[in-house]
Amino acid sequence: MKDEKEMAYLALVDTSMLNDRRDLQPSGLLRIMETKLEEHLLAIEMDNPRLIEREQTCWMYLSLTAQAESRVEPGEMLTMRTWFSGRKGPIFRRELEFRHSDGSRAIAACCFSALIDLKARRILRDLNYLNRFSLPAHEPLLEAQSRLSVDPADFREAGRRRVLPSWLDGLRHVNNARYGDMIYDLLSGEETSPQGRLKRLEFYFLEELRCGEEVVLLRQDTPGCCSVLGVHGEGRSPAFSSRIYME
Repeated sequence: MKDEKEMAYLALVDTSMLNDRRDLQPSGLLRIMETKLEEHLLAIEMDNPRLIEREQTCWMYLSLTAQAESRVEPGEMLTMRTWFSGRKGPIFRRELEFRHSDGSRAIAACCFSALIDLKARRILRDLNYLNRFSLPAHEPLLEAQSRLSVDPADFREAGRRRVLPSWLDGLRHVNNARYGDMIYDLLSGEETSPQGRLKRLEFYFLEELRCGEEVVLLRQDTPGCCSVLGVHGEGRSPAFSSRIYME
């Protein structure tokens, strides 16, 4: 296989990824990342449908981080490249870069993921198996982490949502774009004003959300950042955490 960094994919910015002021929404940013990453994994034969059919394993995101470095326009065609940038134990890191036609960077992103044994429902830790997926590593694009520790006591309740059947993907997991919608809907009109362009987005996935369950959304505000903690309605254990930075 040729070097991953030599592989490029076209990514269309469609209007459904943008808000009414033509700025990227969190769900749009997550969608374009996930769609193009799936296309690349298919090209290098490491995609989930193949792994599920042949080995009863699949990739699971632990975290996603993205920075919007310049404005994108509806109908614009970006060029995406992605590469493996390291592994620590069972946790893989991968970078994603989207560039404008003039070569300037539009989005820098990365994801941390692990391979899951679908029968045992646990992270695979067999190093001999994991080494098959460790490609030549290249440089990271941005500072990011696989986990974020927060104290729920520092948050206040900001809303509640119920997981609907339409939220689920082919693996019966909540589609990542739905997480983006949940946090975006908590922002005020002032925060999403023309002066409130999305700058950075972080998501940390802790536990699966189940169809029909209620998600309690807790919010914490610091200068320039809205942190959201999603907890299961019963038991109140954390399901995900996120941070959204606006400028």
